[in-house]
Amino acid sequence: MGNVYRFPGGDLPPDFETKMPDDIDVKYCYRHPDRETGVSCSNCGRPICHECMIPAPVGFRCPECVKEQNARGSRAKVVTRAQTRSRWDAGALGGAGGFSVTKALVAINVAVFLLGLLPALGNWMDQWGALIVFKVLLDHQYWRMFTSMFLHSGILHIVFNMWALWVVGGFMEAVLGRTKFLLLYFIAGFAGSVLVITAAPLGSAVVGASGAIFGAFGALAVHAFLNRGRDFQSRSLLGNVLFLLVINLVFTFTSGGISWQAHIGGLVGGAVTMFAMMLGGRKDPRRPFEQADGLAVAAIVLVLVAITAWKTLTVTVM
Repeated sequence: MGNVYRFPGGDLPPDFETKMPDDIDVKYCYRHPDRETGVSCSNCGRPICHECMIPAPVGFRCPECVKEQNARGSRAKVVTRAQTRSRWDAGALGGAGGFSVTKALVAINVAVFLLGLLPALGNWMDQWGALIVFKVLLDHQYWRMFTSMFLHSGILHIVFNMWALWVVGGFMEAVLGRTKFLLLYFIAGFAGSVLVITAAPLGSAVVGASGAIFGAFGALAVHAFLNRGRDFQSRSLLGNVLFLLVINLVFTFTSGGISWQAHIGGLVGGAVTMFAMMLGGRKDPRRPFEQADGLAVAAIVLVLVAITAWKTLTVTVM
């Protein structure tokens, strides 16, 4: 049995440090934000406190991973470091596998642009597909709020938009799955159109997928923000996405011929939709589409429809 050494007078030596270092990375339980912890779920990596720790064959797991495991009647899906890295690094070439909604959207946009190069057909598409504000509000041609998302004004316009959609769309499709990503894309585009008819002059004509693409960027930023405490990839991604958004917003407001309404509306619409699908960070968006997702999407769409109806009524009365 070892001997216990006592310092004279019971005091510690003057160079014995008893305080925690200032630069230590303190984590807080994702279910109890006021509790510090040094333990993380061995499956998803989220920090958990003593109350949330559930013993597992290796380490501890959080209640959500155990619930998922019990629901499936088998082992919960383990998210390894390599899988996390591949999720963020795959881009549009990875993620969902098989049929890709992102590639389909890019293909449709390019096909429509090529058809628009034909003089007669191009003029017809612009005449009936562009988001012309007074046509929507006075003539009730509401389809323009969606058809305009597939029209572009020139080669540079479509090249930049499709490159951005290819990159960020691949991320979001991998995170959300095909159905949720497609819903988010069109809701964001619709939100951009709503702000255009609400805040742009009556004579404005807007085309492009920028609103929906800004929505995908906003959704990616929200996803990274809500996961910033779970892995370093999300923290790094959050900084990069915010930097890109700031650059694009500066360009939006300082360059002529760009509809800031479509960009801001799409950005907010995509961010809000992503926040709702993740229930503020309490739900993994990769889980199958559930009733809560349907209610969240329906609520957001109803709000956008209500704003459209209000603006239409206001203009008609005037």
